[in-house]
Amino acid sequence: MEGKLILRKDGKPNEFGEYPVAIQYCTQGKAVRKTSDIKVAPEHWLGGKGGLNKYVKGGRDGNPKAERLNNKLRTFKDTYDKMINEFLGGGNKIMTEAALRAILNGTYQQQKESEEGKVPFIPFVLQHNESLYKTNKIGVSVWDNVKCYMNKFDKYLRTMKRKNTNENNILYCRDINKKLIEDYIIWRKEVEGNSPATINKSLSPIFKAIKECCIEGWISREDCERICNLYLDTEGKSYADSVEKECLNIEQLRMFKELTDKAKYDRTREIADIFIFSCFTGLRVSDLISLKWSEVNMDENIISHRQYKNHAHKAKLLYIPLNDTSREILERWRDKHEEFVFGMLPSGYDLSNATDFKKVKNAKTRTINQSLRSIGDKMGLPFNLHIHLGRHTFAMMALNGGVNIKTTSSMLGHASTMVTEKVYATLLPNTIAEEVGDKLNIKLG
Repeated sequence: MEGKLILRKDGKPNEFGEYPVAIQYCTQGKAVRKTSDIKVAPEHWLGGKGGLNKYVKGGRDGNPKAERLNNKLRTFKDTYDKMINEFLGGGNKIMTEAALRAILNGTYQQQKESEEGKVPFIPFVLQHNESLYKTNKIGVSVWDNVKCYMNKFDKYLRTMKRKNTNENNILYCRDINKKLIEDYIIWRKEVEGNSPATINKSLSPIFKAIKECCIEGWISREDCERICNLYLDTEGKSYADSVEKECLNIEQLRMFKELTDKAKYDRTREIADIFIFSCFTGLRVSDLISLKWSEVNMDENIISHRQYKNHAHKAKLLYIPLNDTSREILERWRDKHEEFVFGMLPSGYDLSNATDFKKVKNAKTRTINQSLRSIGDKMGLPFNLHIHLGRHTFAMMALNGGVNIKTTSSMLGHASTMVTEKVYATLLPNTIAEEVGDKLNIKLG
């Protein structure tokens, strides 16, 4: 295949009335062009009429740089003719428009490597998950966690496999295999000391990307299935098991209040208020931080709060009824802050800034948890006390107090009752048994 040099007069000329020269190839009935940086005036352009390898008119009436321009144009044309004919290999290979454009644009080698799976794996995982974040399929918290997981995976590759240390030993998507992931799991468990549940979380974005590799044809379906079946058994322990053990019962909650009422510092009592408020509303820390006075209706005893859990989906509206304890707390805080109830954000703060909100939330959570942990130690609790346990305590009191699971799920802001059942499964049997005994205890004779 041989290209043709043409003068592109389909655009505007430069200040000297010159137009750019391009090389044009035709394949499958379509013309594909590559424009050079050489510009020639129409009156100096000979095209194919100037004889062998003469495209620009020289001499007294021609371009004074004609010889140099002709040499550059010959090199330009010969370079692309050679690349295209090397691709065709002298056989019956079909030159597609996409392949021709890739050669002319200088991306053919990159495209060829991509089709063969020679794509760096860690950037591929990050790119895939970033697209999920930008399309609101995962939240900012999940996206940040993915970046942390892949930093850990990169550390493993560099230290244990001597991979990704330079451009000659990059881990590509096509090189992913079961043994590599098995070794990574062992390293996380034995060297890093991570639990099966933590390891499984770090594997999730990797496995999602591996499935994409399978779809692209970079790894086989069988290899993909073998790798994605490497999730660890969590030894029968579920999240619900820890929920039952890590929430305050009524007596512990009373002990907590008595202890913090006598606290030396006002800040300790304020943090206690926030924790108890969570215990009686089920609000998670992001909701406690973002709760506004405009969302509190003291006359009707209800909170109508717009959630900012992770900014992944359309903000959900929560309706939380107030009881005497939560009302008392709000009364104490009524005149302290103008916009946000607990004053953890400045007035006018932009809640739509997901990245900044997450940083603020994490900082506030660390401060609150540090104080709560100290209080829990004084109480002699068998677990670390932290702000999220207020939410578990609320669910425990609601379910075992006879509040039906649909209402509880709605107040917790869960997507469905299935989420509530999964997380608080160990709390349900007693509640269900009581309801059955109370409402289905019907005598027929």
